[in-house]
Amino acid sequence: MRTPTWWKDYQRISYVDPHWLIIWVAIYITFLCLDIFLPGFWGSALIKYIGIFLCIIYAHQKYRDDYNLQLALLFTFLADTILVWTPYTLAGVYVFCFAQFMHLTRLTKLPHISLCIYAGGLSLFFALCIANGMDPIYAVATVYGIQLICNLVMSVSLWRENSKHFRRRCALYGFIAFLCCDICVALRFLALDGALPAAMIPTVAFLVWVFYYPSQVLIANSSTLEPSSKRKIAKTKRIS
Repeated sequence: MRTPTWWKDYQRISYVDPHWLIIWVAIYITFLCLDIFLPGFWGSALIKYIGIFLCIIYAHQKYRDDYNLQLALLFTFLADTILVWTPYTLAGVYVFCFAQFMHLTRLTKLPHISLCIYAGGLSLFFALCIANGMDPIYAVATVYGIQLICNLVMSVSLWRENSKHFRRRCALYGFIAFLCCDICVALRFLALDGALPAAMIPTVAFLVWVFYYPSQVLIANSSTLEPSSKRKIAKTKRIS
């Protein structure tokens, strides 16, 4: 009898960083329960915030040489800091654009100088949109959305090259969850703007983090490089 793919994925996860797996599950269950039974409780936002920060710590420990992944997660954390603790939504989405770009950089292996070019191009595009009377939030959200779709397409492409590769599967599932999260964010924004029924706001607001936190955990495991421990072992073997 053929072993189901989902069971193989479970077996892989069960052997990778069990202590971190316990932390991720504990954080996820805790803030979901708080959101269900104590909606609006500030402790839930704090736990979510800590959870995103721990993704950076994990990536730094596990994939110490993958600076693009660490920088992408750092931009994500900075964007979340703005969105969770301040009213500056536009600035948060703007920073998120850089997070998506760093993911695109590592998935496509673009040169590091491209970040400077991207920053200049994004600023110019943003200024032109404002000059032509376009709502800034929609302009930035459009750039962000295009990049997210590009990252999803790239993760699908990498997965097709080797569908059994654990980190590539993490990238694929992570960006799918990321897209689901952002669809919920868009629905919530439209509902707050009056374009959709306000009654759907609590549900989509809850679903945002149902998808978002798993997406970041999965993406933190989606490095295009080998884990630091394996790279050290390989280096030791070459020396010996």
